[in-house]
Amino acid sequence: MNNNKNKSNEIETVITVRAEDHRGDPERMIRRFRKLVKNENLMEDLRDRRYHKPDSEKKRDKNRDRQRKIQKVNKKREELLKPRDSYRRRRSR
Repeated sequence: MNNNKNKSNEIETVITVRAEDHRGDPERMIRRFRKLVKNENLMEDLRDRRYHKPDSEKKRDKNRDRQRKIQKVNKKREELLKPRDSYRRRRSR
């Protein structure tokens, strides 16, 4: 009865891999398919949609991911700003 509600939750992604594009090599086709699925984040969406998640939990996960990314960037910045040991050794001679 309520088809509009169900349609908004559907995943509408079409991924096609043709044999002609990969010279008929099934290994290359599988690798390409897996790469396309990963880039579209289909598996993550399916895992997320498998069970209902309250909004508060979604928000908590989003904040946790954001903090993780911030920490990763800060760690890279610290490594870039830190003087290298090889430079110190050359200068101290």
